[in-house]
Amino acid sequence: MLNHSLLSFRSSLRFSVYSRKRNIIFAVILSLCGCGGSGNTAAPVSTVKSISSFIVSSDEQNVIPPGSPFGADNPDEHLSFRRQADGSFRLWVAGGGSAGTYGLASPDLLSFTSLVASRGVPTGVLLPSGPRTTAFDADYVGAGSVFASAANGIDLLMIYHAENHLFNGVLSSGNPFYAAIGLARSSDGGVTWTREGEIIGAQDPQLPTQASGGAGALTPSAVESGGYIYVVFREIDPQSRVTGFAIARAPIASDGMPGSWQKYSGGTFSTAGLGGTFTPLNIVLDPTVPGDMRQPQVSFNTYLNQFLMVSIGNGGIYAQTSPDLISWTPGVVILKAPVPDSTVSFSTKPPSPFNWYPTIVSTDQPSDRTSDQTGYLYYAKGTGVGSQHLMYRRAFNIVAQ
Repeated sequence: MLNHSLLSFRSSLRFSVYSRKRNIIFAVILSLCGCGGSGNTAAPVSTVKSISSFIVSSDEQNVIPPGSPFGADNPDEHLSFRRQADGSFRLWVAGGGSAGTYGLASPDLLSFTSLVASRGVPTGVLLPSGPRTTAFDADYVGAGSVFASAANGIDLLMIYHAENHLFNGVLSSGNPFYAAIGLARSSDGGVTWTREGEIIGAQDPQLPTQASGGAGALTPSAVESGGYIYVVFREIDPQSRVTGFAIARAPIASDGMPGSWQKYSGGTFSTAGLGGTFTPLNIVLDPTVPGDMRQPQVSFNTYLNQFLMVSIGNGGIYAQTSPDLISWTPGVVILKAPVPDSTVSFSTKPPSPFNWYPTIVSTDQPSDRTSDQTGYLYYAKGTGVGSQHLMYRRAFNIVAQ
């Protein structure tokens, strides 16, 4: 186990952000002008704290090692976990070569057993709906966030990243891909899932042909605040030439069902979740490569009383805070990239190393949707074999001013 003590951290990465006073004034202005729709996302400004330092340990721990029964390429999206009544955990993790999502049980978020197995081999709990079809989730389904249903407080809801790989009747190997965001429901604690449909789609539809890479709405991360479910995601619209981090919301009472979502556009949540226009959040991680920003993961940090986001940029894994999910402090690197992210290639020999799909995990919290002063940064570390990656973690400690 990694030592949480600050004294055990061998590397200290300074996280200088706006002052507490400026955050408070800015949040007040946002609430008065109605930015973000109704202002329901804003934290109480009198208790907001600013980050003085965000320290990540130099000690790295391999969580899912080579040869694991869960396979390589875990995680392939963000982790999503929920603490159980007995203090143990259930997780939903994309990857493992299944192009789907595994359900895992763990006493400590370090050792795992599969919720579902066939002849002793772990199998996915939510798999692609089927290749060579036009279904939005035909070829890939990766859990983004799992939370309780408002309708009965028992069912679980999963917001997931989905992909279609069919272009002009030809199935790609995953490059290119077109992404959308879906919803699934479970009535047995996350062991089996029923699809509810597509909930968030990009402004530009899937075309018969597409350049290499991805397009659409992808890598969702959800939090609940002020009566709404908010999803932060990346949207790529090649025809409209708009890309960036986007945000959409639906009433908690709706359980996030299709048709209940609206995107943030032009200063309000006012356009359709499926196909509506969006205004990119004003986030630049690396001014030298402003387009390299991916894989946002958001939690409400109870220590800072603000939202905390980690994401990937050219310099590595970045962190930043917001009182309202709309206006964010400048991103600062908390884990440096092994090589500049914009240069990562899987065709070189050897392929580029990388650290992707970050998730902030505080084990004292009920789920990944909230975080605290200490915990672990989980991420996918490239092994140098193609795009293969394995799950690692490092301890972190936040100090507020």
